[in-house]
Amino acid sequence: MTTTTKISLLLLVLAPLLMAAAGKDCPGVPWLGAVAACRKASGTKLIYNLCISTMRDYEVNMSPSHREAVTAYVINALEAATNSYEETGVAASNQIDNTSLSHQARDAFQACVGDDYLPAEHSLDHIDDALRSGCDFAGLTDACMSGMMSLERCRDRLMSLQYSDSVYSMILVDRQRVSLAYSLSKLLGI
Repeated sequence: MTTTTKISLLLLVLAPLLMAAAGKDCPGVPWLGAVAACRKASGTKLIYNLCISTMRDYEVNMSPSHREAVTAYVINALEAATNSYEETGVAASNQIDNTSLSHQARDAFQACVGDDYLPAEHSLDHIDDALRSGCDFAGLTDACMSGMMSLERCRDRLMSLQYSDSVYSMILVDRQRVSLAYSLSKLLGI
């Protein structure tokens, strides 16, 4: 038996176990198709499209007959939000040393990174870990709301300086991503 064949067989055996772990079969959590979950969680076309896009990015089976625990969709949305936060945090950090910006703008970026992004990212990351390691929903909606408020503080700092560029656009996307995680978490019935 070749190495490729052995790896293929191992993946075939492990795939159901990995999918079950990703689905987090928590007691009382509804099972829905991805499209149905996105439809229920989305109050706007923008969030619905982001939800569908996120599920596709995480290679969720979009077939109408496929159902997963809503927890899996929340985990995907939280991970996407956390990854987006990290990218924006790096981009904002790069602006702190940008000497072409005013001192006020660099201070605003410093506050965005230290006071807003890092705490919000850690909070979302902690909740993501709690969901992955068990069915711990405690603090999930609060973490999402806290993340949104942090983003709004950062956005407001930059708006007060009439500053808008790619980082500002990234902040708006981050808010949409955490809003999606929050909306999906409401489907958990917590």
